[in-house]
Amino acid sequence: MALPKHIRPEYSTTIPSTGKRIKYQPFTVKEEKVLVLAAESQDQDEIVNAIQNVLRNCISSPADFDVRNLALFDIEYLFLKTRSKSAGEKIKLRVTDPTDPTFTVDHEINIDKVSIVKSEDHTNMIELGEDVIVKMNYPDVSFFNEGVSTSDISSAINLIAKLVDQIVIGEEVYSKEEMSEPEITEWLEGLTTENFKKVTSFFDTMPQLKHSFTIRNTNTDKDFTITLEGLADFF
Repeated sequence: MALPKHIRPEYSTTIPSTGKRIKYQPFTVKEEKVLVLAAESQDQDEIVNAIQNVLRNCISSPADFDVRNLALFDIEYLFLKTRSKSAGEKIKLRVTDPTDPTFTVDHEINIDKVSIVKSEDHTNMIELGEDVIVKMNYPDVSFFNEGVSTSDISSAINLIAKLVDQIVIGEEVYSKEEMSEPEITEWLEGLTTENFKKVTSFFDTMPQLKHSFTIRNTNTDKDFTITLEGLADFF
C-alpha cells in the first residue's frame, strides 16, 4: 500500500504589482535542497531557475499562475514569504560596519518585517506632454542576473527599450508587439533631456524589496545603518 502524500498548510498574500491575492505553501525538504545547491554553486542561472521552480511548486492558486508574468520585485517578495513559512521567519546575517571594517557582528532579522518599498509618486504611465504617454513594464526575472542600471545613457536606453509596453501619441496607441527594439531606441534617442529623465525616473521610484536596520558599533560608540536591497542580499 502506497504512503499517503503530505498535506502542506496554505497561506495567503498579495502580489505587490497587481494587488491580486494568491495562496502559497511552504517548500519541501526536496525543494530546500535544490535551493541550497543552487546557492552553493553561486551560478546565477541556477539560482534563478531554483527560485522559479520553488514558486511554481509552492503557489497553489490561482490555477493560471505563471511566475514568468511576475515583476522581479514580486518574485523576490513571494520567495521571502514562502521561505518564512518553510525555514522560519528569522535570518541570521554577519554584518560589518562600512566605516569600520574591524567591527563585525551577528544580526538577526525577521523576514515578515521585510516589505516592498514604493514611492508615492510612482507610476508606470509616464506623461511626456499633453498627448504623449509611455507605458512601462516592470523588469521580470530575466533581469535577476544583469540587474537594472541607468548609470549611463546607453544602458538606460537599452533598458527602457526592452521594457516599453506602449507608446501613446494622441489617439494612436503603439504596442510593443508592433515595434522593434531598434525602432523604440531611435524614438527614445529623439526625446528631450527633460522627457528622457521623466522616463528614467520610473526605475528610480520603482517598487523594490528593501529593509534597513541600525546597529551600534561598540568600538566607536556610533550607530551605522545597513540597507538590504533585492533578493540577493537575503538569499
